[in-house]
Amino acid sequence: MVDGMRQRERAGAKPVSRAALLSLMDSLPPRVTSRFRVGASNGSEGIESIYIETFIRPDELNGRPGKSVLQKVEQAIAVASKEGAQVATLGGFTSIFVEAGAKIPADAPALTSGNTLTAALIVRGIERALSGLGRNLSTEDVLVIGASGDIGSGVSRWLAGRCRSLTLAARNRQRLERERAILSGEGRVEIAYDVAAALSQATLVVAAASTTDNPFPLDKCRPGTLLCDAGYPKNLAARVPQGVHLFHGGMGEISGGLPSHDGMLEQFYRFPQQGIAHGCMLEGAVLALAGRYEPFSQGRGRITPQRIDEIWALASTHGVSPAPLFNDAGLWLAERCM
Repeated sequence: MVDGMRQRERAGAKPVSRAALLSLMDSLPPRVTSRFRVGASNGSEGIESIYIETFIRPDELNGRPGKSVLQKVEQAIAVASKEGAQVATLGGFTSIFVEAGAKIPADAPALTSGNTLTAALIVRGIERALSGLGRNLSTEDVLVIGASGDIGSGVSRWLAGRCRSLTLAARNRQRLERERAILSGEGRVEIAYDVAAALSQATLVVAAASTTDNPFPLDKCRPGTLLCDAGYPKNLAARVPQGVHLFHGGMGEISGGLPSHDGMLEQFYRFPQQGIAHGCMLEGAVLALAGRYEPFSQGRGRITPQRIDEIWALASTHGVSPAPLFNDAGLWLAERCM
């Protein structure tokens, strides 16, 4: 779509306005926008897959979804069912919409949010980053933003007791108190209602909030802070203070690759290396490769360290590894040298 706009500009036509684009998205029904193959690590044929775009506008992702949004999720699931899919990942925020009341037909494929493998890739990425920086998790003061969400709570439960201190932050205070109660006895766990103050104390920050904004004051971060942006859309601004280390978390790499038949998937997700994908997409791929057509990740707050270890063992068996560390500027320098 962007290339088409540039061609129109070169031809002298007026660029399409943002309002026109949003109106177009409203009118488009969910459909298959790309077909691709998930390669198997054992040399077998792999799995034929489809990418379904819901055409839900970014501003519709905040707050409780309206009727039209739920209908688009329902329509997307119907498309997957018609295509004969046996397992489908509800990427981004669409899994939240299912919890909010979307109607799931009896013949729908197994629906997974992909959040458990995403959480596993976040913690694997943190380990990789700390190792590259010559640091150890046991000496880190960790802040998890979005700790009451599904991914944030899962990551917090894995980190508790493994780091020097763990601070939980989120908008919902009741859920935060519940998470702290769950983690009682797992080392030093605190709650922060002032994110700016918490940022100034943390040495490692995991941002996994359900927001389309970038509201966090990164200028409060200490020099040397490690930032893991695990949100989708991204939580943190592309520009960070000098001396702060930012990487995109929840990303994995599959050895068999995910080449699309039409090149569309690569145009939509422009990652620095082939084979990189979001953890949610990879969870669906791993379940399909393993022949486990089940809703492995479903609901909120059910991700435990044991479930993270289980999906990670399954993913590793099928050729998934943590993605090389990267951000909007590209690969980390150390990763370019590998």
